Amino acid sequence: MSREENTTPRKKREHLTEAERKTIERMVREGANKGEIARALYRDKSTIKREIRRGSVTQQKFNFKKGERGVYECITYLANEGERVYKQNRLNCGRKNKISACSELVSFVEEKVLGKEKWSPDAAIGYAKANNIVPGQSFSTKTFYNWVEDGLVTVKNIDLLLKVRRKPKAARVHRQRKRILGKSIEERPAIVDDRTEFGHWEGDGIVGKRWKGQLITLVERKIGIGLLFNVGCRDNGHIVKILDTLEKQYGSHFREIFKSITFDNGWEFSNSSAMERGGRTQVYYAHPFSSFERGTNENWNGIVRRFIPKGKCFDSLDCKTLLRINHYINTLPRKRFGYKSPLDLWHDHINML
Repeated sequence: MSREENTTPRKKREHLTEAERKTIERMVREGANKGEIARALYRDKSTIKREIRRGSVTQQKFNFKKGERGVYECITYLANEGERVYKQNRLNCGRKNKISACSELVSFVEEKVLGKEKWSPDAAIGYAKANNIVPGQSFSTKTFYNWVEDGLVTVKNIDLLLKVRRKPKAARVHRQRKRILGKSIEERPAIVDDRTEFGHWEGDGIVGKRWKGQLITLVERKIGIGLLFNVGCRDNGHIVKILDTLEKQYGSHFREIFKSITFDNGWEFSNSSAMERGGRTQVYYAHPFSSFERGTNENWNGIVRRFIPKGKCFDSLDCKTLLRINHYINTLPRKRFGYKSPLDLWHDHINML
């Protein structure tokens, strides 16, 4: 008979059934070999071989032969044992949800996101991996966000500060400045854009309720360290006083720490000549309505707004509160630094001066 005319039924690649296992047990007891069992069940011989090995147990039996009485051991295949092992193995098949296996790490991330730290999930997960907080447990940031969406963790979308207020980015269009305050960002050296050199800063202001009160922030582009000052009102002399104070504090190292500063076009930063006095630093101005050109500073200000939301008056802000906010942001682990904090990197750079 040719292969095309073969009418022998072909078994699909399915697992052995309980009935087939009972047939195997009966034929083994009757003395059939593995080849005969395979042909009877239309199965591959290796399938029968593995099943017999899987379901075989060691039994003790009594020898009733005259003159040879005693107990001896023998290996016997049992269908019930084969079925039991099969079901146990099936429980281990397939990919399991890691949330139960990584419960300690999940608890750590939840504590950092919902606790006083208010970290992002990525900061908490990355910090735990970098510092080996929970050895042997890990999952990606995307996985944790999936658990948030599925309601498997105590963190909800409303707890993720950036997620509930993020908006699509508008097209970036450069606008010409109506008033010329100083050098344009287009004149800024290309090395500043690369973030490879320490000492290039971005500056911005945060206004209080009804445009009363003024906070000034300075953020270094390479390591993300930031400084927060409460100047009281929008006056272009305050930023000059801040730089004068910093120059006294750092002395001869000031020019190495503050090589350049890029501001927006606000009136409070208009006195570029006084800020650059004696060539101590270089001041540049971004294009109007182009906050993305100072993205590091804008992100830093966004974290400040977690503590001082828009519409809040600055009259009640004291030095301790500002220092606490400043320290929190500078000690927040950052993904781009391998989950080190800007403050750690700041100490490294200052010690090298």
